Amino acid sequence: MFGMIQLFFGAGMPVEYQLLGQLFGASGGGFIVLAVYFLFRKDKASPINAVTKKAERTTLIRGEDGVLYEVPIKTPNSRFTLVLNIIWVVILLLGFIMQS
Repeated sequence: MFGMIQLFFGAGMPVEYQLLGQLFGASGGGFIVLAVYFLFRKDKASPINAVTKKAERTTLIRGEDGVLYEVPIKTPNSRFTLVLNIIWVVILLLGFIMQS
């Protein structure tokens, strides 16, 4: 979102502030490229917070025998969320194009 706002500010700058508009456009584009990279990369675990995907989606429950078991937690559909995000960006871009 921050990248899109910077792109909008850069495109809306008067001609006198052309350099500032180009800076806004470049940094906004950079933010969008980073956002797309982190959205589609395969390895979601970072080296700083080394929590595996399996550990994130499970909870520990102690069974009757006293042993801890990892039980999966039902998560929301991530593909649906991805589709909603793509639709949101398309609507945002279409609104910007129609306004210009």
